[in-house]
Amino acid sequence: MGRIIMKWGGGLISDKSTLCKPYSNRIVALADCVIQLVEQGHDVIIVHGAGSFGHIRARKYRLAEGKVAGMEQNEAIEQVRRDMDTLHQLVITPFQSLPLSSHAPRNFVLNTGPSFIGELSGFLNPGIHITFGDVVDCEPPKYFGILSGDDLMLRLSLELPDVTHVIFAMGETPGLMTQPGSEGELIPIWHSNMRFTGQHSEEIDVTGGIFLKAERATVISKHVEHVWFVDGTHTERIHEIIQNGHTIGTRIVNE
Repeated sequence: MGRIIMKWGGGLISDKSTLCKPYSNRIVALADCVIQLVEQGHDVIIVHGAGSFGHIRARKYRLAEGKVAGMEQNEAIEQVRRDMDTLHQLVITPFQSLPLSSHAPRNFVLNTGPSFIGELSGFLNPGIHITFGDVVDCEPPKYFGILSGDDLMLRLSLELPDVTHVIFAMGETPGLMTQPGSEGELIPIWHSNMRFTGQHSEEIDVTGGIFLKAERATVISKHVEHVWFVDGTHTERIHEIIQNGHTIGTRIVNE
């Protein structure tokens, strides 16, 4: 049936303004959606964001910059990793009755960005695989940094075989918009020469937000036919993409 790679955005599964506050009902609904896809014969990889479990402390202690002279960061690294493990367990729990493989990037990744060093063959086994954005080790002089889940999406989508759909599920926005707020209109089909607007809270988000997602989705669209941005609070839209090839959302196409 093919392989589906899905991003659960940090703002979809947690309240990014409040430290370590999950949206448990959304996680369960998304998990039910994935379970149905697996029952239909698909292999599914989930990459979940960090949301308020990772970004707030990572921003405070400048973890995305690597080792900062004069700043004590070691305890923050360990705390963010513990918080991410907590969120990861919340994501995993609804799948306990199914074959599942968990992949913490700190265990197999070196360096950050799209050229990170890491073996991805462990994602080839049938079933459900779950990974996430994480604090990973880096070569000196950086020593550590934040690996974005969007860079994991890119590498998994390009390097694994039989990927049919790549879906970025976001929180409470239907896709890419012409402008922010109620005046904005959904862009149903988008490519990299088109404009869109988005909000990137630099006070919270330590990766590239929606703009990084769009960059990575553009590259993915050169290799995968169906690349979409959808509102993950409407899980029926994910099913519509798989079953019908269209839904309310933004399809990213190769120009």
